[in-house]
Amino acid sequence: MWKFSFYLAVILSLNILMATAAWGSAYLSLVILITYFTFRPVNVLHPNNMVFGYYGLYVILSSTLTLSLDIIDWDYVLPWGQHVFWKTFSKYLLFQAEFTFFVLFFSFRSFTKESLNLAHQVEPVVRIRPIIFGFLYLFSFFMVAWFIQVTGGLNAWIASYSHTFLTGRGGHGLLNLTLITLGNIVVYLLALKLYYAKKKWLIIFQALVAMVPLSFVTGVKSRFIFLLILLLSPYLVKLKLKFTTLVIFAVLFFILLYVGTLVRTEGFYATAPFFLEMLIGYFNAFQLHDLIVTSREPGLLQTVFFVFTKPLQMLGLVNADAEFDISVMLTKEFFPDSWETVNATQQWPLDTELYLNYFGFYFSWIPLMVYALWISWIYRAAVLQRNLYLMPIFIIEFARIFSTLRGTLLPWATPVYIVQYVAIYVVCRLAIQSSKPLFVDTNIGHRNA
Repeated sequence: MWKFSFYLAVILSLNILMATAAWGSAYLSLVILITYFTFRPVNVLHPNNMVFGYYGLYVILSSTLTLSLDIIDWDYVLPWGQHVFWKTFSKYLLFQAEFTFFVLFFSFRSFTKESLNLAHQVEPVVRIRPIIFGFLYLFSFFMVAWFIQVTGGLNAWIASYSHTFLTGRGGHGLLNLTLITLGNIVVYLLALKLYYAKKKWLIIFQALVAMVPLSFVTGVKSRFIFLLILLLSPYLVKLKLKFTTLVIFAVLFFILLYVGTLVRTEGFYATAPFFLEMLIGYFNAFQLHDLIVTSREPGLLQTVFFVFTKPLQMLGLVNADAEFDISVMLTKEFFPDSWETVNATQQWPLDTELYLNYFGFYFSWIPLMVYALWISWIYRAAVLQRNLYLMPIFIIEFARIFSTLRGTLLPWATPVYIVQYVAIYVVCRLAIQSSKPLFVDTNIGHRNA
């Protein structure tokens, strides 16, 4: 009890400083860090680790780098100079970011308390049907080749990767979705093969051969990282989170981000000063939210129904120009040139949707807690109870926590995700043979997961 009392006293002091002192973002960063390390979850795949990952990048990293460069009077070297200004962000924004973090963090902590005693778990015999896997594996290469061909050809992808990725994929959304779904299934089956194989190097080689082209055409920066998480998921579900593990994951993440950025931008951010400034500008969601907070009042249900736009457009019930995505809508408003030139969008954070649809602080805790309930349920089923068929769906949702926090709770692609999850579940049921649930444990304890 004394620990929690001390924690509350520290957080209250930091909130006073956040409200009264300059650079309130520095105190917000401390609030997030102290909260996470005080109540750090045990399991690597616990939702709160992804929540912390998001706030660690979009708040702590971005604001701390900005503050550090301000202290040393850094001369910005990128052509567009400094364009993220944490020092001037509104106090409302800082407290709303803190509120959203608290609701999600403590909801996940509360809803995932039931855990399994990993020491008493018994592994079954798991087998992947070779005919189904072989077909899916080879079919994934055919789909990649087809996708490259219809989106400009291999020469276009190699000569101008960034331009082709942004513009060449237009009109091929269904093919892109099919490729993403197929890739998720193939890599997950490879993950199970790797976990149970004796000659693991052969499976690792097979996985890399598949993951590189799958990542190349569907988003090299984030996609490869996600497929790597999926490949390692059988190991991650049993891995306890330690500080050294956290450091290793962070280092690997930034290495992969750097390499992915080089590929995506054709080497533009290769130098250390360029990459450093890129990190501030890349994680700029709250800079965008400040545009909203300072230009309009909180609202009720202004964009939440965008999720129905695409289906209604397909039925001819809604105009083809109707808005379907909050970030697209706001990009058209604040960055019209980006949208009109290459259809590039800026990504507003979840706080923007909460601000426009649930009056910010007043009602946003309701949808946030509902969302936390859903993620916590699938976490318990897939990770704690080791359901093989739900595991890839949870891994997608685990990664999508990051996308949700830089987007909306119900994106326009929600019907697409449902179809994708059904397809993944059905194929996994067909492809995976297991003697019993992945782990069986009669000794169920109650502690924070």
